[in-house]
Amino acid sequence: MRRTRGAVAAAACTAVTAALLCAVPGAQAAPARDTGDVPARPAGARAADRSGGWHGPVVTRPEQPEIDYPRGEVCPFPAHATFPVVDMVQKTWTNDADDPVYAVVSGPLVMEATNLDTGRTVRRDVSGTGTLTYPEPGTGTHVLSGGDWGAGLHTGDRPVHNRWLISRGFMAVRYSEDGNGTSRELLELSGPYEDLCETLAE
Repeated sequence: MRRTRGAVAAAACTAVTAALLCAVPGAQAAPARDTGDVPARPAGARAADRSGGWHGPVVTRPEQPEIDYPRGEVCPFPAHATFPVVDMVQKTWTNDADDPVYAVVSGPLVMEATNLDTGRTVRRDVSGTGTLTYPEPGTGTHVLSGGDWGAGLHTGDRPVHNRWLISRGFMAVRYSEDGNGTSRELLELSGPYEDLCETLAE
């Protein structure tokens, strides 16, 4: 059965928010508004659009699930994160095959992260705007990039692992999903950043 573009975008949005771990990028940008206009194709998405066509955007409002990291999976201690403020908007463009090829996510997102061993909790504003590109449309691979967002790098991730990074400059991470789960590859980290594993251990 052929999926509609709206269903594809919604499914992609759910997968993205589940995989991103702490997630919406941003640098003091206002939440996106759907004006009803069809924008020009973003330059950064041209390389990803390999199977032709350009449709959208489909506008969704992704949720951000709570995060649980078992001991040693990301930090040396078990950690938990909640999101008391979530008001994100995602705009997704698809190709002729209904695969997402480009997305923009923006809006308020506030995270509270806790070291479950000590109870130490910190609050971080990771609001703003970021982009999702799909270098291989139709596969489980996408790249999230932007500033003011966070990613938990797990024990099995390479080359960087066992870090819970909050970028205040620029960060790009490739997420790859297959039958064995999700892997994360840090592509770039520039400018100020924080490792919540270190902060919560203090």
